[in-house]
Amino acid sequence: MKRRTLLKAGMQAALSGIIIPGAAIAEYPTKAFLAKETPEALREAFGTADIGATDKIEIETPHIASDPNMVPVRIRSGLVNTESISLVVAGNQSPFTAVFKLYEPQNFVSTRIRVTDSSDLLVVVKADGMLHTSTRSIRVGSNSCRA
Repeated sequence: MKRRTLLKAGMQAALSGIIIPGAAIAEYPTKAFLAKETPEALREAFGTADIGATDKIEIETPHIASDPNMVPVRIRSGLVNTESISLVVAGNQSPFTAVFKLYEPQNFVSTRIRVTDSSDLLVVVKADGMLHTSTRSIRVGSNSCRA
C-alpha cells in the first residue's frame, strides 16, 4: 500500500511540474520582449501605449548608474490589488525589460536591470485590471565600462 501512495504522489508532483509552467508560458509576452521601440513594446504587452500616470508608485534607483549592467531597482506599488509590475527601459535595444506577476497581497519588487544608455525607467503597474505608470530617469556614468 505504501508503494502505491508513493507512486501516486510522484505522479502528482510530475504532472504539477508539467502543467503549471505550461500555463505560465502561455502568458509570456514574447512580442513585447522582442519589440525595439517603447510604444511598440507597451502595445504588445498591454494592448495600448496610452497609460495614465500616477504618484502611487515608488521607484528607488540610483540617479547615476555606476555599473550599467547591474542597476538596483526597488518598486513599491501603493495601488490596491496590484496584479503585476513591469519594467521598461526606453534607452535599451529591447526596452521591455521585466514583468513580475504578483500573487497574494504583494506590492513590492526588487531586482537588478541593465541600462545601456542614459534613459527613463518606465514602471507599469496593473492593479484591479487598470494600468498605471510612473517614470524615473537613470543616467549611465561616464566612467563606467559598457559591454
